[in-house]
Amino acid sequence: MKLLLIRHGQSANNALSGANHPVSSQYPDPTLTDLGRQQAETLAHAFTDGLLPRPSVLLSSPMTRAVQTASPLADELDMPIELETQAHEVGGIFQSVQGEPGSFQGASRAELADISDRLIFNEDIHDEGWYRLGSHVETPAEGQGRGKRLYRSILERYGNQDGVVALVCHEWITNYVLRAALGLSDPEGEPDPWFSLPNTSSTFIQTGLPLPGPYEGGGTAMIWWVGRFDHLPDEQVSR
Repeated sequence: MKLLLIRHGQSANNALSGANHPVSSQYPDPTLTDLGRQQAETLAHAFTDGLLPRPSVLLSSPMTRAVQTASPLADELDMPIELETQAHEVGGIFQSVQGEPGSFQGASRAELADISDRLIFNEDIHDEGWYRLGSHVETPAEGQGRGKRLYRSILERYGNQDGVVALVCHEWITNYVLRAALGLSDPEGEPDPWFSLPNTSSTFIQTGLPLPGPYEGGGTAMIWWVGRFDHLPDEQVSR
């Protein structure tokens, strides 16, 4: 299987963090900024220009910023977007500071459908939203466990396919999926070292390779690149 993990474009919260605004000023499910939408369009063209491998399957986190990033890619490649609930960002959806979360359930089916008419909804996404943990804020250890489950689930569904599976998601969950592919974990779930992933950067993992010969490594998985963003012009690079 070839798995391409893509971070969403710049969100309103990314812009607030970059301007040193407090966490309490951030949104529970932020949308893309104007720059984020430009990044998403540039990303889409990178596939048709041959800079990035064309996917045969396009998955997306149901968080608004991820769906907004996946939408122009789906339009450019004329393919559906399968929503993957397990791919939401670590911590979950919360209001105000993480120690005082609210019970926001994420965008509804109708709100997500307004972003793109190419969405394939799973049974976890309802008219009132999709996030079911309420006021619970996911810990790093819980996020690590979910990253492992997400990686195993994608392997089980697509491991025998020859094409590329693209998943538009988030920086933290990408770090945990990448660690699952590498066989790395921490009892407390702390992602150390941290893989820095700029907005719309990609990470490419290939599994199921034949065992190599002596002195050429001993695994059947290859990490081709991490945090690649060379499709973006300098003025569009952000975190």
